[in-house]
Amino acid sequence: MTLDPSSFDPATLPDAMPPSLAVVIDTEEEFDWTAPFSRLSRGTRNLAELPRLQTVLDRHGAIPLYVIDHPVASDTMAMKWMSDVRDRGACEIGAHLHPWVTPPHDEAVSDRNSFTCNLPDTLQLAKIVTLTRTITEAVGERPVAFRAGRYGVGRATLEALAETGYHTDLSLAPHSSFSAQGGPDFYGWHNSPFWADANRRLLSLPVTTGFSGAFRGFGPAFAPFLDNPLARRMHVPGILARTRLLERARLTPEGTGLEEMQRLISALVHDGERVLTLSLHSSTLLPGATVYARDARQRDAVLNRLDAVLGWFTSTIGGVLAPVSGIDATIRNTPVRSSNFKSDPLGSRQTA
Repeated sequence: MTLDPSSFDPATLPDAMPPSLAVVIDTEEEFDWTAPFSRLSRGTRNLAELPRLQTVLDRHGAIPLYVIDHPVASDTMAMKWMSDVRDRGACEIGAHLHPWVTPPHDEAVSDRNSFTCNLPDTLQLAKIVTLTRTITEAVGERPVAFRAGRYGVGRATLEALAETGYHTDLSLAPHSSFSAQGGPDFYGWHNSPFWADANRRLLSLPVTTGFSGAFRGFGPAFAPFLDNPLARRMHVPGILARTRLLERARLTPEGTGLEEMQRLISALVHDGERVLTLSLHSSTLLPGATVYARDARQRDAVLNRLDAVLGWFTSTIGGVLAPVSGIDATIRNTPVRSSNFKSDPLGSRQTA
């Protein structure tokens, strides 16, 4: 399943907009990432660790977007804490769809069906409606920002979001493919904001994923080769990264080092990107719940990298830490200029 970047209109950014970074937390149940998906995996012990994360974000004045899924929205104590943080203006709350734990349960549980975009259009819509209603009842406010679990977004998903009143989608992961697991293919995509529907109701902010290094201009075309099993067995991606020729990274402190994140941000900003999203899973805060933090020491290292990169972004890059709603509003209030991604199908530079 592939979304064609040339079929979507680019968003116009104001000329004076500084590099802006939004923090998005995939706030979800903990489950064994190596085991088959299960409707019974709804544990939310990790949510008790959210104050650790919020303390780091508060230190920098960052207002995160907690995108929460159905098990999380069903956790009364966690929703009370999150609502209190929102009410003091320190966070925003959005939606995060894990279809296997979100009613209606009309599909078989499988790897393929863990990607929302693979479900029938009507079922995608029904699950989005259920999740939206559950969150609204839990926090007293309707979510308007959305991220699909496992980056499982497709054309019908975007249409359902626009239809149900969402403003911002944060699901698409450029230069990545999940087709080997039955998911979507985002090779050839870009990091620039774009309008996800013809009526410009839904704005998409991609999951910041890009390239640094001397050959980064070739990165979009080279991405499929980096994922080739033979190339991986021969350690080609690692060799290219260590020699600083070509390094692909996602903007996250999970499995991405501080210097790696700094190289990625520097390259993207140098090449004209001004909207970045940094991502993190809430379950990583619970030692042993994800591969990124096997113990408390590794969990603390993730938070330390987050702390460091946020400070570096504002002090060295001169960027601002902006809430998702603020970025959305800034773009919506900017007069549209004529532009088209067809002239730059890889979107390597902000053209609007």
